[in-house]
Amino acid sequence: MTDSHNMTVLSFPDHPSTLSPELALAVRAAYAAGNVIAEASGELHTVELKGIGDLVSDVDREADRAALAVLKTDPTATPVLSEELSPELPGEVGNLWIVDPLDATSAFLMRAGQSYPSVLIAKYIEGRLSLGVVLFPLTGEWFYAQRGKGAWKDGRRLVIGDDRPSLANAWVEMNQYGDAAYETGFFAALRSQLRSGSGAPLVTSNVPNSGVALRIAEGASGLAAAIHDNNPARVKQAPWDIAAPQIILEEAGGVFVNPDGGRTNPFVTEPIIVAATRTLADQILDLVRQDAFSI
Repeated sequence: MTDSHNMTVLSFPDHPSTLSPELALAVRAAYAAGNVIAEASGELHTVELKGIGDLVSDVDREADRAALAVLKTDPTATPVLSEELSPELPGEVGNLWIVDPLDATSAFLMRAGQSYPSVLIAKYIEGRLSLGVVLFPLTGEWFYAQRGKGAWKDGRRLVIGDDRPSLANAWVEMNQYGDAAYETGFFAALRSQLRSGSGAPLVTSNVPNSGVALRIAEGASGLAAAIHDNNPARVKQAPWDIAAPQIILEEAGGVFVNPDGGRTNPFVTEPIIVAATRTLADQILDLVRQDAFSI
């Protein structure tokens, strides 16, 4: 909700604490970062250019500091991988907190819409995703999941039903590079094929944001899939972009798959198909399985 000055006043959800203490800690970290973002919304900020179409601001770093301050209270002393302040992977990927303190920074700075910026926090335990939290601080929406205990939005269970659309009547979003020089052959081939007679009736390229997976999970619109381009020459989808949305969508019944049809590994740089169902992901992959392309 918002106050009289149009600043979002975040509510703190109680339900995640019933699922696990670790999830409750992740929510507290997201809440701390989210308040930084909400308070800074609409103000002028110091901005740097990381690459074409890739911005970073003082808000990113302050939100990162706020989240890390909470996660450092974790009694398990789990290391933190975060986009702005701790971006280097440890020698071995074992147990990690994974943090994106402000996803869709460019959308936030350009005031593209309140539904884009988000805080993404996940925990990776013994080689697999354990939990995830995604907070949209300008709308106050909370998405979260605990492995084996389902996906949730604001205390309501998210379950993807059998009535989700096939490719013939689906809306597919394309998350492209700001710098066209890094576009992969896989992504280019899919964009072309999706806009053919074998493709989808609606193919869009809106504001790039990792939170799009949560919009697929909640099923409030016809959005059924998103294609994230990702080139090893310039990483677009890093672990902090992938981890939290992935476990939430998977716990809801959706999928994250790579160009070979396998499950997405957050630590491997390759294009990603995010889909409401495995059937839909396979239909999308079928469009390019016969084509020669270079990632």
